[in-house]
Amino acid sequence: MEISNVKTIYNFTYRMSGNINVAETLTEKVFSICPGSRKDDVLLLKLTWEEFMRYYGYIEFKGEEPAQQALLALPAELRCPVVLRDILGYPYRKIAAVLDKSEPEAARLVSDARRRMLRRTKYQNITG
Repeated sequence: MEISNVKTIYNFTYRMSGNINVAETLTEKVFSICPGSRKDDVLLLKLTWEEFMRYYGYIEFKGEEPAQQALLALPAELRCPVVLRDILGYPYRKIAAVLDKSEPEAARLVSDARRRMLRRTKYQNITG
């Protein structure tokens, strides 16, 4: 298994949940379902997203820091694209492929997530 793919899946699941145990469990599960060393990162992220939604999609996760709280307060459907774009640096084309959406729809989801996070952080007065 390729180390960069393991890191990507772990980082994605950790940012989606804010929970180390969830990140470890889901990363192991994804690689047990889809073993191999040369897997496409989009395919792995798509599988991870589906597994996350199946097992953790409706759990409310809490963060310790205000920015993490704002991220985890988002519905999973908005948290995923903003994690992929703003934390992992994925282009809209790949985000759209992970979510089975069009590129404009993926961009709109990222924009909506950013707007919600900004409102929450301004309300909490953490942005200055």
